[in-house]
Amino acid sequence: MTTATETRASRTPRAASARWLHLCNGLDPVRDGGMVPSILGMTGAMKRAGGDVRIVTPTASRLDQLALPAGLAIDGPDVDLDAAVRSAEVVHMHGLWQYHSRRGAAVARAAKVPYVMAAHGMAEPWALRHKRWKKRLYLALVESRNLRRASCLHALSRPEIGHLRDLAPWAPVCFVPNGVDLAAFDDMPPRAALEAEHPELKGKFVLLFFGRVHAKKGLDLLAEAMGALAAEFPRLHLLIAGKDDGALAPFEARVAELGLSRRATYVGHVSGEGARRVWAAADAFTLPSYSEGFSMAILEAMANRLPAVFTTACHFPEAAAADAAVVVEPRVEPLTKALRELMERSPEERRALGANGRRLVESDYTWDQQAARLASVYEWLSGGGAPPECVIP
Repeated sequence: MTTATETRASRTPRAASARWLHLCNGLDPVRDGGMVPSILGMTGAMKRAGGDVRIVTPTASRLDQLALPAGLAIDGPDVDLDAAVRSAEVVHMHGLWQYHSRRGAAVARAAKVPYVMAAHGMAEPWALRHKRWKKRLYLALVESRNLRRASCLHALSRPEIGHLRDLAPWAPVCFVPNGVDLAAFDDMPPRAALEAEHPELKGKFVLLFFGRVHAKKGLDLLAEAMGALAAEFPRLHLLIAGKDDGALAPFEARVAELGLSRRATYVGHVSGEGARRVWAAADAFTLPSYSEGFSMAILEAMANRLPAVFTTACHFPEAAAADAAVVVEPRVEPLTKALRELMERSPEERRALGANGRRLVESDYTWDQQAARLASVYEWLSGGGAPPECVIP
């Protein structure tokens, strides 16, 4: 996979001033995954609504690989982070365990600037067990204080409220999930666009996995499910899109053992029009994760009207309640059963499931809706008064 050269939003150190400052490690979709569209979607919607918002990153970004919101200011890595924090009215930090949250929180406290911390799934029990001892030490020395002294914590899912409370019992938490840009899934390219690059997809029922190829995403479960279903459904073909983050080789080895190497296609990281070609070629979507914050890929699949199967670890029970997806425990047997039942449904039944998903994101999960909720949190933190409805004290 060809990797674009890193680009910098700014090469001159300066203090970036804004009422609402967002700090993140960087905006590199290959390295930083779903956090990037989450940050850009939220800040872009705030900008469209007239908010004075800016992003600062201490590491280089790959802005040439991103669809940047119009007028959104992005500074980094050569920027005076301390001055940017001190001049802000509210600071919102994304992610844990990194320099930007360590330094940003310390400067905000010293300058008495309210700050919000969003863990983006990094406070999940599964995530805390990964590199457990390093995180325990860092939590004891640095991150626990940052979380406990935050003006507000930002949860993307209802279970994440509890995970954050475990780390900072007395900090208020706002529940503001991710959103989706519906327009990105209008006027999709023809399916033949990706089939021309991957002719093995022609005539197949394409089951799409879209996300980082990481151990937590449950590709081991998916390999076993494919092994159980392959003989029953000879047209079933798995399409995997996302950066390899260590789980591709074990997955490919297991698929080869099962004799299914020709039943899976890996296209690597895709973005922009490349991502739209992948979405357009899919018949259904799956995300068998062991741990998630709040998956952007699930919302995008629903926006694209795809029938979806994912796990309870994705923390989106609202989808099952709306008959917009099939949600199962992250184990081989329930995943296999759900995928079998999905394949056995009629095309009309699968379309109805996908249509329900589209209606759900239209009604509750657009970026404009979520940005308005988060803006109300910022106004409360800077101006006082009663907390907005989305804040759990």
